[in-house]
Amino acid sequence: MKQNTPRYSPRKPASKPAPKPAKGLFSWFTPKRQRAFLVIFILSFVVSLVLELYVFGFPDGFFGHWFSAMLVLFFLISGTVMGIIPLVNYVANRWLRF
Repeated sequence: MKQNTPRYSPRKPASKPAPKPAKGLFSWFTPKRQRAFLVIFILSFVVSLVLELYVFGFPDGFFGHWFSAMLVLFFLISGTVMGIIPLVNYVANRWLRF
């Protein structure tokens, strides 16, 4: 035991407990993932608009074609970025250790 130190240190006042993570359906939808989905949505919005205008111009039914193209691109990009890439990363780090 060091000299001039009390045997039992005085108790510190209790601090506020850390906020608990959300439970339920949207517990995985963190602010970081929200930003990622927003960036993916904006990217698919712009790319589908440019492709639709370049390939078909501005014909009848433009907004229907544009919405479906945007939806397809959004699902493809978000499925790749948020699902396939983390899964491959997990498999490579977990099972393929050399």
